[in-house]
Amino acid sequence: MIKRLIPLQLLLLLLLSSCGTPDSLKNFDSATWKEDRYGCKGERQKLVGELENVRSGLYGKKEYVVRNVLGKPDSETLLERSQRIYYYYIEPGTQCTERGKLSEANRVEVHINPTGKVSEVSFAEPIQTKKPE
Repeated sequence: MIKRLIPLQLLLLLLLSSCGTPDSLKNFDSATWKEDRYGCKGERQKLVGELENVRSGLYGKKEYVVRNVLGKPDSETLLERSQRIYYYYIEPGTQCTERGKLSEANRVEVHINPTGKVSEVSFAEPIQTKKPE
């Protein structure tokens, strides 16, 4: 009986340890991003460069990883075949006063495919960031 429990415990430990944030995304200031819901405080604008550096690390990750790193989306669109787009505002706009409507303010759009994985991460409007040297 005990010999059966040891492999089960190891499997459970392995599963629990794999649920964290991937190493490629750990340098992102997730706490500050999450505290600036709807981008109304202007803190997310300051993190756009960091987001640009880790953006490629989001591709192919599961939806729960996006929520761990970026938090609950400010808005969401459901598409056909269980596809979704998560919106995260990066600048103040009308979303700060009218929460039910999509704002014209610039935002990050995270596309989630039918299998629950990130297929695209883009900005509603192009942004100017410095290229890493």
